Amino acid sequence: MKKMIERLAVLLLTLLLTVVFPLQPVYAADGNSVSQEAVSGNFRNVQAGAIGKNNLFRSQHPANGSKRSYYANELAELKQIQTVLNLSDSEKVLKNHFKEAKIDSSYYYKTLYDRGSVYTANLNPEHVNSAYRKKLVGSLKYMARTKGPYLIHCEIGRERTGFAILLLECLMGAPYDYMLDDYAQSYVNVNRQDAAKARQTAVSCLNAEFRYMTGIKKKTDWSKASLITYATRYLIKGGMTTEEVAALKKKLAVSYPEHGIGSKLVCSPGE
Repeated sequence: MKKMIERLAVLLLTLLLTVVFPLQPVYAADGNSVSQEAVSGNFRNVQAGAIGKNNLFRSQHPANGSKRSYYANELAELKQIQTVLNLSDSEKVLKNHFKEAKIDSSYYYKTLYDRGSVYTANLNPEHVNSAYRKKLVGSLKYMARTKGPYLIHCEIGRERTGFAILLLECLMGAPYDYMLDDYAQSYVNVNRQDAAKARQTAVSCLNAEFRYMTGIKKKTDWSKASLITYATRYLIKGGMTTEEVAALKKKLAVSYPEHGIGSKLVCSPGE
């Protein structure tokens, strides 16, 4: 009974936030309509290349107590996320979030944490060194041992999440234009940039991300680069074995049923 009351309290709070911040039709970077909940939580499905359906999602932090976090949490539950890579927090910081935001065991993200399904990577936003690579690869090793659907997030779901998702998109053979649209979407969701400006920002960011991932310092046409090979090298340099890389790819290729009312609640670039 107590847990039911706590659960109802969380749902009522989410409903109140919806009333205070009413939902309006908005558009993704590719021009498709997407729900305000998804925009507010910077939440979306990543599906391109060999990535399975309803397998990989990204968002802002679902449990840091911000207004946006409630949307991310509700969408994580709606999509039945089973494993989370929290790139921004240490375990201590995450526990403080639970405490300060008065998040209890009825909150979906907390249920995942309580059963050991949230990996805290504690990454610094500046991913420019071998220590960052090792910690990120450690989180992806965990991913390769667990079950999806998966959610990757940091604080706002843009830089740390952006690179991790980009790395996985490269590994799974996603087209360059899809990766560009996906990266740009965070600038629409978080910074409220229009689609053209967001894409321009994303091009600059992707150039920097690809230079870091590949080690190629000069600008090149990334759409023609062997990004699967470079992503694989990045993972192996970070401590993965070839068998672990294969296991990760196998996990990412699994498809899951569509959950939630309406298949377009969470919209992927290119859909």
